[in-house]
Amino acid sequence: MTPVMTLTRIKRSLVKLLGLSMLSLIALPIQGHPGRTDSEGCHAGKLPRHCHDGTRSGGPAQGHQSAPVKDTGRPAPRTAASEDDYNRRFCALVNGETDTRHGYTSAGGRGYVEVDCETGTMVYEGGLDKRSSLDSVQQALFFSHVTGKRPAVVIYDTDGREGRFEYRIRVACRRAGVRYEVFRGRPVGRSDV
Repeated sequence: MTPVMTLTRIKRSLVKLLGLSMLSLIALPIQGHPGRTDSEGCHAGKLPRHCHDGTRSGGPAQGHQSAPVKDTGRPAPRTAASEDDYNRRFCALVNGETDTRHGYTSAGGRGYVEVDCETGTMVYEGGLDKRSSLDSVQQALFFSHVTGKRPAVVIYDTDGREGRFEYRIRVACRRAGVRYEVFRGRPVGRSDV
């Protein structure tokens, strides 16, 4: 191999390495500043309280108006503090059973799921109006697969408005054909699909 060919190969390798380095920099997540956000997508700290969902107040971004919520007239229990407490209160109102366990077998082995609330015909995945509930639609669909019952998601609204996570879950439920309910100490809205 001649010195010119060796130099050409070295240059090509360096260009590839530089290109890969640039791609890895582009793929890094960009974070403006540290700090956790509350259920409205807002936080305070060294900076004044501010929001990351396109508004200064933490309300839904423009074009994402909250859907009207219809009161079902069920009695309102006291305010619940935890997701488990909300699950128990909601499940009592629909005459269901909490934390029912169902086994399943897959190619990867045996496993089980715990359904938050199960009635004779429905399996509910309950979740607070926070980011952690974004997987509720998948869970409800899988519960339905395991039990043969209709899937439903119930969101426990702690702030009295439809935030960005509730909006995303509601839209996903509608697209997936999953029943969607809102519970603010009492059921206030329902979307039968």
